Amino acid sequence: MLKLSLTRPAAAYLKEHLNLNSDEEAIALFGLQMLVYTVTGFLSICLVGWLLGVLALTLAVTLAAASLRLWAGGAHSRSPLTCNLLGMIVAPLLGKLAALAAPLFTPAGLGVMILAGFIIAVVVIWRRAPVDSPAKPITSPAERRRLRALSLVLVVFIAVLQVLILVTMRAVPFILALSLGLGWQTFSLTRAGHWFAILIDNLMAKGGITV
Repeated sequence: MLKLSLTRPAAAYLKEHLNLNSDEEAIALFGLQMLVYTVTGFLSICLVGWLLGVLALTLAVTLAAASLRLWAGGAHSRSPLTCNLLGMIVAPLLGKLAALAAPLFTPAGLGVMILAGFIIAVVVIWRRAPVDSPAKPITSPAERRRLRALSLVLVVFIAVLQVLILVTMRAVPFILALSLGLGWQTFSLTRAGHWFAILIDNLMAKGGITV
């Protein structure tokens, strides 16, 4: 079994040299995981996007998906390493798809796509968001309403931004990248998205990779 950990040795080092108790070590480990996996995940996405020649589009996909995930949540993997690997694959591939598909779309086709993506996202968010994690459940109804409202505002903002880009710059690849990022994160809110996350976790476990 290949066991990977970027943060546990660092947390153990801090515990030893700073005389941390078990609770303090757990807090330090969580903070290190958030920092290390966020930075390495973003850098790996940028690297793969650059290698595929679509760094800007990859960033557009990532921005749309990450912004919605901030408020709406989504399916969670059991391992931050799995999340990073999935993001490193999916975001650049969606950026590349946006670049390749751009010549196929007319302005009317883009308008239909923006509208369809907007409607699907609104329906899914209204029914499912926010999707919390078992480690950090949302128990307050008021907080759930607030996060759902912020998610809907974000979807409206992305749709308006896409229309402005279409009207002013005709930057078709960026419009598609925003739609694909929004669509990917919307998918993670659905039951199918959760089944997909479980499938990826199981495949990683069968491959003997843990974190």
